[in-house]
Amino acid sequence: MSTQENKGNNLPPLQKRIILNLAKNGAQTINETVKGCKGHYKSSWIAFNALEKKGLIKKVDLKIYRNREYSRFWLTQGGIFVALVEGADATNLLQRTLNSYPNDKTLQCCLELSPLLGLEGFKIALSAIQDKGKLDDSDMMKICLAHAQKEVSEEQFRKLIEILKRYPKEYYTTKKHLSQVSKTLTKLESLI
Repeated sequence: MSTQENKGNNLPPLQKRIILNLAKNGAQTINETVKGCKGHYKSSWIAFNALEKKGLIKKVDLKIYRNREYSRFWLTQGGIFVALVEGADATNLLQRTLNSYPNDKTLQCCLELSPLLGLEGFKIALSAIQDKGKLDDSDMMKICLAHAQKEVSEEQFRKLIEILKRYPKEYYTTKKHLSQVSKTLTKLESLI
């Protein structure tokens, strides 16, 4: 019997394909996604409803075809990180996120850092979104600390800081949290 690596979520295969298809192609109607996934309409419609209830996709706009309106769906914050955990291209997702969520700088920063952070960073972000419903500044600190636990070169940290500096709010919040962690670690070290 073969075992499969648990990537932190338990989506059925069709729902995973839909998430990855939306991540790759952007907002689509159910019918466009059915064609992209080479599936069947009814099962895809059921999967879309399930993903919407889970908060992984949402209606973002309408497509008018022959005087009828069809809803287009795209990923929510949680859906974006599920897609990343499942192996979606982070650069492509960042471009689509800039269009869909132009004011969400924390999400954009996290996506830009994603090639450096790896799978653990995605899992932490996904967990935070599932717990709180959104990604906030304190989560950036957790992601950076998880990254620091691996063997990381000085050059990688420089790239990480360079990206953080493009997002001033996230940079200063992360810097503040790092100072607090440093003080706490110094106190703990003095006790040992």
